[in-house]
Amino acid sequence: MQDFVSIIIPVYNRENYIIKTLESLKAQTFTNWECIVIDDGSTDSSVEQVQEFVSTDERFKFFRRPGDLKKGAGSCRNFGISISNGNLIQFLDSDDLLHKEKLNKQVKSYPGNDTILTAKWGGFTSAKDLKSRFKYKYHSYKNFKSGKALLNSFGRNQEFFPLHVYLTPRELINKAGKWDEELTNNDDAEFFTRVILEADKIKFVPQSVAYYRYDVPGNLSSIDSIEKVESTILSWKKIENHLKNSNCNKIYVQNAKYYLYEYLKQKFSEFLLREREFFSDKRKGKSKLPSIFKWLKTKVLK
Repeated sequence: MQDFVSIIIPVYNRENYIIKTLESLKAQTFTNWECIVIDDGSTDSSVEQVQEFVSTDERFKFFRRPGDLKKGAGSCRNFGISISNGNLIQFLDSDDLLHKEKLNKQVKSYPGNDTILTAKWGGFTSAKDLKSRFKYKYHSYKNFKSGKALLNSFGRNQEFFPLHVYLTPRELINKAGKWDEELTNNDDAEFFTRVILEADKIKFVPQSVAYYRYDVPGNLSSIDSIEKVESTILSWKKIENHLKNSNCNKIYVQNAKYYLYEYLKQKFSEFLLREREFFSDKRKGKSKLPSIFKWLKTKVLK
């Protein structure tokens, strides 16, 4: 049976970015896909723009989040999964981009079992600088014999992959469970920790590329409220528990705790005493701050 990809995109007030994201999908050289866009209650022109765009290509499908479902990206993604048809799932945020060969190269490399496909990635702020923050060298750019080995690599090397790097078999998501709708921040790290731990293997596809947009106003990754601080801490507690239950090295979490602690000292110091036990084993990573921790400083710790 031919592989079919379901691309799931939650959108909330992304009128300045969403069309570029959808155009990057329309340009894919792999064509056997559907794109499910779920609006989470936008108040700008996002809905009108998406509706006009999807009318030109039947592979795009637009939905509004049902009113009986909780607001949030996780809820929208869960809804998208429930109505999707693909054996492979591509999650994508409404401001990020995929290279035109991203799906093609990964699908061709898919061995047909519980293997997650990964890709190269880089950050950008405009279409003119797609390569300006590209991650050319990454310790995690390789195959792994288990999901646990990838997570250990993230911890040892202070690295991470944004969610659209992965192309994930539906069966792995069924095993790992839905997106945690309790979380408003760092829910992608929590979700993919569970999914990765279920994987038999990780296959890196070097010709496949994903682009992550930095510095977007109102980005979900920004920690700018007490609610978001609480969610971020809760997400790392859950990740830590997942790693513990799988006998996986938790240096990944310990390093994240350090940089989160340093941020909270500046803006939300009241959490340090409350969460003293959680932060007790924090550890500073390498002097260089690649990947996840440079990302924390530029996007989260601002």
